[in-house]
Amino acid sequence: MDQQSNLILVEALNRASLFLKEEDHAAGDAQNYWMYFKDWSLTDLVTNLHEPISKEDWTAFQDILERIVQDEPIQYILGYADFYDRRFKVTSDTLIPREETTGIIDLARDLPAKRILDIGTGTGIIGITMALENPEAAVLLSDISAAALAVAKENAEALGAQVELIQSDVFDLIPVGEKFDLILSNPPYISQDELDVMDKSVKKFEPKSALFAENNGLAIYEKLAATAPKYLTDDGVLIVEIGYRQGGAVKELFSHTFPEKKVEVLKDFNELDRFVRVS
Repeated sequence: MDQQSNLILVEALNRASLFLKEEDHAAGDAQNYWMYFKDWSLTDLVTNLHEPISKEDWTAFQDILERIVQDEPIQYILGYADFYDRRFKVTSDTLIPREETTGIIDLARDLPAKRILDIGTGTGIIGITMALENPEAAVLLSDISAAALAVAKENAEALGAQVELIQSDVFDLIPVGEKFDLILSNPPYISQDELDVMDKSVKKFEPKSALFAENNGLAIYEKLAATAPKYLTDDGVLIVEIGYRQGGAVKELFSHTFPEKKVEVLKDFNELDRFVRVS
C-alpha cells in the first residue's frame, strides 16, 4: 500500500478495501478493522468519514492490514478482545474469546453459587466475568498453561476481579475435598479431522492446546465427567461449552457419571447445540 498521508478517512478506507480485495480478503472488513484499531463506534466512524487522518494512524493501519492478510487475527495484533462488555487482554498463549461463549454466562450468572470453578480459563473471560457479576462468590480459575494463567491474572487485576488461580490439568491439582456449587468450562473440543475446515487464522495463530482434544474432541469431557462428581456439591450445576456436533456424545458422558441429575443439551444464539448443563 502507498504511504500517502494527506487522506481523509473515506479515501483511506477505500484504499484499504481495495488492498484487502487484492489479497483475497473481505474488502468490506476494512471499516471494521479501522474501528477496532481506533476503538471507535459506528457513530464515530460515520462522523469522521470526511476528516483527515494522521500520517501516524495511516502508517499504523497499513501495518495492521499487512499482518491481517497474513491471516493474523486483529485481536492478537492489537492485544485485546471484548467479552460481555468488558475488555480482556489476549496473547498468542490464549484462545480469542468467541461471542458464543457468552451463553455460558447467561446460563450461569443468576445461579446461587457461593463457590465457582472455571476449568481451562485461558484469558479468564468466564471466571472473571462470573466474579464481577457475582462479587459475593469465591471463584477459582484453573488452566494447564502457566502462560495463559499469567494473562488471566493480568485481566483479573485490570478489571478488579477477586479470583484465585491454580495451574492444573482439569481436576488433577484441585485440592481433594474442595466442593463447588458451579463448575464451568470451555475446554478444547476440536478433533484433528476438523483441521482442514478451520479458518487459516485459527490454524496458524491460536494455541493448539486450547483448541484440539483427542478421541474425536471428547477427551477433556471424558476427564471432566469422570472426576466432576467428586467436586460438585449435591445441588451444584456444571455447564460446559461443546462443539455443535457433540451434544449427544457429551450428554451421554455426563448422564453416566451423574445418573441422579438432569443433563441437557442447550443451543446458542445461532440455534446450534453449544452447551451441556448438568443440574
